[in-house]
Amino acid sequence: MFRLTGPHLTVRMEKTTVVLGGTGKTGRRVVDRLLDQNRPVRAASRTGTPPFDWADQRTWPALLENAAAAYIAYYPDLGSPEATATIAAFTELAVSGGVRRLVLLSGRGEENVLPSEQVVRESGVEWTIIRSSWLAQNFSEDFLLEPVAHGEVVLPTGQIREPFVDADDIADIRR
Repeated sequence: MFRLTGPHLTVRMEKTTVVLGGTGKTGRRVVDRLLDQNRPVRAASRTGTPPFDWADQRTWPALLENAAAAYIAYYPDLGSPEATATIAAFTELAVSGGVRRLVLLSGRGEENVLPSEQVVRESGVEWTIIRSSWLAQNFSEDFLLEPVAHGEVVLPTGQIREPFVDADDIADIRR
């Protein structure tokens, strides 16, 4: 998006929001919300333009060009052993390149995601951490569809009642 102002002509390009996992369950909804607001957005995926791959740091700089904010959904899982180092490397590159706001999709009640959350908190820029539990869309778009059809859903929650969060509500979070 370009802005023209006078009396002297000034062209200013509005900065982009990068959405990692931009074709995934929450990421595609974040992309849709930003597009609805006429905000520049770059949906990141392995098949996107430019392509993005967590396992290939050479794909990161092009994605972050002219970015002011980033929504971070880590694949395969934020609790995986390599996640913290990868999140740290991505955060450092993003902040040094001009990103001034980070939003991290995290997990509720997962001790092993806390180090990655700390990396984002200590980044020196504005941040939001979204701690989500199970997604309601798991019943309609994912692995719980078949068990629901067969009348039984078994989850590893013990006696604890687990809330299901709608992915649309995650996409609607502003701060």
